[in-house]
Amino acid sequence: MSSIEDLFGKLAMTTVTTVSRIALSHATNAAIRNVTSYITTQLPKNKPDTREIRTLQRQLDLKIKNLKPTIDIIARSVADGNQDLEPALEMCNDLKQDIDDFANQVNTITDPDQVKFRLKRLLSNVDDAIPSLHLSLRSIENKSGTTAISPAKLVQSSNILLNPQQKKFKVKLYSLFAANYREASAKRFTWKEEFPKCDLIVVKNSKDQLEYALEITEDINDGLYHEEGEDKKQMVIDINHIQRMYYTQSGELLNIEDAKDAVLVMKVSKQEKKKNDEDSISSTDEKLIQVKETAPEIVQEELKEAQWYAIGLWADDDNDGEEDSSDDEKSDKTKITSVSDFSLNLLLLESVIKLALLEITEQMNHLQASDELITLYMK
Repeated sequence: MSSIEDLFGKLAMTTVTTVSRIALSHATNAAIRNVTSYITTQLPKNKPDTREIRTLQRQLDLKIKNLKPTIDIIARSVADGNQDLEPALEMCNDLKQDIDDFANQVNTITDPDQVKFRLKRLLSNVDDAIPSLHLSLRSIENKSGTTAISPAKLVQSSNILLNPQQKKFKVKLYSLFAANYREASAKRFTWKEEFPKCDLIVVKNSKDQLEYALEITEDINDGLYHEEGEDKKQMVIDINHIQRMYYTQSGELLNIEDAKDAVLVMKVSKQEKKKNDEDSISSTDEKLIQVKETAPEIVQEELKEAQWYAIGLWADDDNDGEEDSSDDEKSDKTKITSVSDFSLNLLLLESVIKLALLEITEQMNHLQASDELITLYMK
């Protein structure tokens, strides 16, 4: 029986529509087979042309095989939301297309010199791609499989944490509708939209202690009808109460209606955490964004102890005229800067939360944390 966390885990099997090592492998295998067929049918054996073409064929095969793990890691990273690496995959797509074209044309080429020329050009294209792909690989993961921390994201997260309330995220907020529970259905849970448009800022709860919260305020300029003079609703999520987080590529995986883009999902405890609680945030697993294929099943009774929220980006599609809606908004914009890079918003929010958890759990300023401690919380 599928649980809500199983649905979250399906993200691990979701991929972007870009080249993977499997697609490149198929293209290369087809090229190798067709070159072999060309040598067998059109070239005499033991001739210099045959030997040279076989040598070039083997070089292409080995180089692509060596690239497969690198391409696979990059493809997985892009599928997990790292859009900075999309150009690297586009390079792989171009390489795959070159190999496909050669595989389709090799049997129609009558001049052995032309076959050698095309193979050498393919090898040159592979050689040109290798440094860029390895540079991309170094930015996300080393050979031991340890995910690298993005320096840019770490600096941005630090800036937000050092200047709370100075940055805001334009988001949508959903909550799990626990009352609508369908035991027999694959999609047992229903999500409801709390705020179709809202502002999320990180606030410090106490001047003396390292405590942070997510302050979420409804934005009534959301294109929906509101009573005149209606107060903005507000919700506060204590970061110390966040037990688990998941980053999914599409809210549709969670049965969130009209949520086609990525969402950040949080399990938030309703009870105050205890320092020695085995299920507290100080457990290493609880500090990380987790996308699991298998996870503990959530039962109906557990929903009494925790709430689930999903945060998605708000896109300014139909409300272009809102910017001049009021003088107050213009004034606010001079005080609070909106994080406008939509490709990083949720991943940046995720990093801010993890950096805040470091301060809360260790009770130290993150600027004083060691490399090992930052890696533990931010990886």
